[in-house]
Amino acid sequence: MKAIQIAILAALVVTGTLLYKVWRGQQIQQAQAPAPAAATEPTASPAVEPPAAAPVAPSAAAAPGKPAPASKRAPAAPNETAQSAAPAAPEQTSPQASLAPAPPPRSDSHAVSAPPAPAPAPPRTVTIPAGTLIPARLSETLASDKMQVGDSFFAVLDSPLVINGLVIAEKGARLEGRVVEIEQAGRVKGRAALGIQLVRLHTSDGQRVAIETETFRREAEATKGDDAAKVGLGAGLGAAIGAIAGGGKGAAIGAAAGGAAGTGAVLATRGKPAVIPVETRIEFRLNSPVTLTEKR
Repeated sequence: MKAIQIAILAALVVTGTLLYKVWRGQQIQQAQAPAPAAATEPTASPAVEPPAAAPVAPSAAAAPGKPAPASKRAPAAPNETAQSAAPAAPEQTSPQASLAPAPPPRSDSHAVSAPPAPAPAPPRTVTIPAGTLIPARLSETLASDKMQVGDSFFAVLDSPLVINGLVIAEKGARLEGRVVEIEQAGRVKGRAALGIQLVRLHTSDGQRVAIETETFRREAEATKGDDAAKVGLGAGLGAAIGAIAGGGKGAAIGAAAGGAAGTGAVLATRGKPAVIPVETRIEFRLNSPVTLTEKR
């Protein structure tokens, strides 16, 4: 009985010894294992995980008693990695150092003002001297038997009017005129006549400038030939009628009577009127100088 108890006691001792060794081995393994990463402070940046170390080949193992190379050393602790990877906090400067001095206010004397706008050029002034020829072309027919003194007519400028290099009026500019003289033809002598002049010029800038030109006078054609023909025709016709009626004496009497009839017809008829046809080109001469100021 006592032997059995000794055997049981020995078995318990062996079992306890084995359990103690197992427990001790676990403690040693836990001590050798790396400690878990410590929690970082809220203000620290997250730790950067170090790269895994490359496996070491058996032939490259370090000899006993020699330090391991840098590439084969154990990774640094997580806390050290986090501290080395965290960016450095910016240096705080004092308010006096960060604030630059304000620039002094600029006085009005140093202010740069814009250059003044150039003044507009004054309007040009030109004088049309007396004696200047104004070429005109009539826009209508003028006749002494159909017009009266004071009647108006129109014409156009036949070529540009240029004074001192400045175009006063373009070709085709409107001209205004007036009838200043009319003479009717007499029954016995005298011919009809028509006198006209320009009174207004339309310039290139839209002005209506009053002018005065010399009078252009046109007389009717002479009618002496026509009057003689009328008297001769009447005498011939009377002579023919007298010869038929009473021979030679009757012819003489008829010629005298026919000539008297022809003369009466001439005395009863006035001469031809003075006519200036449309499109007639006339050069009017300016009587007095005219000063113009350019219109803006």
